[in-house]
Amino acid sequence: MHQEFEPVLAKREKQKALIGITGPSGSGKTIGALLVAYGMMKEAYPNLAEEEVWQKIGIADTEHRRARTYEGQLFGEVRIGQFFHIDFKPPYTTERYTSAIRALIAAGCEVIITDSLSHQWQGEGGVVETHGQMTGNSFQNWGKLAKESTNLVKTLTMAPVHMITTMRVKTDYTMVVDEKGKTKPVKVGMKPVQKDDMEYEFDTVFSVNMDHEANVSKDTSNLFQGDFILDETIGAKIYRYLELGIDIQAEERAKQAKVEEERKILAMKIREVASANVEVQQVVTQCEFKVNRSLEEFDYKFTARVAELIKEKGVDLDV
Repeated sequence: MHQEFEPVLAKREKQKALIGITGPSGSGKTIGALLVAYGMMKEAYPNLAEEEVWQKIGIADTEHRRARTYEGQLFGEVRIGQFFHIDFKPPYTTERYTSAIRALIAAGCEVIITDSLSHQWQGEGGVVETHGQMTGNSFQNWGKLAKESTNLVKTLTMAPVHMITTMRVKTDYTMVVDEKGKTKPVKVGMKPVQKDDMEYEFDTVFSVNMDHEANVSKDTSNLFQGDFILDETIGAKIYRYLELGIDIQAEERAKQAKVEEERKILAMKIREVASANVEVQQVVTQCEFKVNRSLEEFDYKFTARVAELIKEKGVDLDV
């Protein structure tokens, strides 16, 4: 009797990244994608010249060549180099997305950014526009177009390179109170502009807000927690996990344990100095009042900031 399925013990293997980045217009999706891509390739080729590292990256740009404006700009410690670029003009059909990705692969790109994938759904020549031009039963027409999304997913998941895609989100505004007590409207992202379940196809999905902070709405690697900035360190972490098979979680736990130990030591030293110095005690009290937490509950970043304020008073903590 032929056995169709053969159970085997699961083992994590090398794989290519499939990353989605969602966010409102102006949230920093494109630059975030470029920095993540750079981090991946810098980790893969640490001895290559910067120029060569950037030439491992390609972008299919549906956003009116906007990605080109970042070339030469400095973000943190990374200066954006010359990456391969396709000015992706309409129609935004699945077939043309596939052709653009193939062209970038042929150019030698090992990380490809599609910026943005939303145009395939709701752009000129995209699925929604095509559906609107079809005659007959609307529901049946959606069924006829299902293959478009299926083929797009195949292109993304079967590409022999790392894929990063950005997706616009439908935006809305919410009223928030700023630090001065004034109410102001803030743009927030909602549902990605793509097929309803497209996010399920990605291994990792980063959601970026208007403060350029990211968090994960999906993460099969379990590498990311809380809010963070999409930069080269994120790309390096992803590459080391996927391609090198390194236990990043263990490294992160060790790193966090070290930071926590340093935080505790710093907080103890601040308390010790504050007990003998009125000015230092005032600094600590003001900071505790500001966040409504005790010094011992501060995270490392805020504890270090308290230490900086104390040093500005001319007091050396000797740590």
